[in-house]
Amino acid sequence: MKLGMKQKQKGKCKKVFTSIVISLIAVLALYAAFCWIAPPLVYPDFYRIAEPVHTIPNLLGGFVPQGVTKTTSGSILVCGYMQQDEPSRIYRIDSDGTVTEILLMREDGSVYGGHAGGLTATNDFVYISNAHKIFVLDLSAVQTAANGDTLQFLGHFDVPCNSSFCSSDGTMLYVGEYHAAGYETDEAHAIETADGTTCRALVFAFRLDADQPRGVTETPEAAYATCDKVQGFAIASSGTAYLSCSAGLADSELKCYDVTHPAERTFSFEDRSIPLTVLDSARQIENLRMPHMSEDLDVRDGVLLMGFEAGALKFGAGLLPFSIHSVTALKIEAE
Repeated sequence: MKLGMKQKQKGKCKKVFTSIVISLIAVLALYAAFCWIAPPLVYPDFYRIAEPVHTIPNLLGGFVPQGVTKTTSGSILVCGYMQQDEPSRIYRIDSDGTVTEILLMREDGSVYGGHAGGLTATNDFVYISNAHKIFVLDLSAVQTAANGDTLQFLGHFDVPCNSSFCSSDGTMLYVGEYHAAGYETDEAHAIETADGTTCRALVFAFRLDADQPRGVTETPEAAYATCDKVQGFAIASSGTAYLSCSAGLADSELKCYDVTHPAERTFSFEDRSIPLTVLDSARQIENLRMPHMSEDLDVRDGVLLMGFEAGALKFGAGLLPFSIHSVTALKIEAE
């Protein structure tokens, strides 16, 4: 009798276990279907123009992506920092899909473990922004580096903002800062606008110059006043400024502004005045709602490249709904 009871109990346990497994599989299948179907329905305007370019490498290995750019040879570069005490790095994604990991070193040969925020490539150099500085790499060295190689910065120069992101358009290098509660900026960067709001962050424009040792004139020629929570900034040749705005799990926004009109103000910098363009409602063209955690921007050939950090292990490995794991290309107006 006892043996029969034990067999019945084992049978019941097996049935319960099987039911749990089937339920879990069903839940996971429904979740997968939701993640596949829902994003274009929730963010229709974004997915109408957005396409994944390539999955960001090493997201589950602790890499937290920040900056993104495309080189003249067609390679995509993604920079970021590591959760662990490891060197910050660049991943080069070639046109054939080959991924190369490049570890970053300071000018003195020590490991660079900084935030490695923005990233942009010109004809000769690669620029990385972080901590009031722009760090400079030789583009040809980045293009020819083998997997696992280390590259040393050629040098760096200081900039008058927190340098959270950067981009370039063939004429200018743009370097800007992030402002939000807990991420305060210089009080001198607070600009009262005509519509009654206050812009509390600035983007500075530095002229690219092949005759300069680092390929750029290291004194800003112009500035742009921006809203809070800007993670990326780029200007297309059409004269539209694109701002990637995000914070935490809230929806990201792509804010678009007309910068074809002359700057309406000036900003005092080191005893001289530079043109200041205020990006307020008078210049705003569009506001595109996007999935959370958008990051750096760069414009190349009429395509807006955008990075997202939502897929990083640090933020739940992208398991939250609507998380984007790829470098994303947005088709904007004809260049």
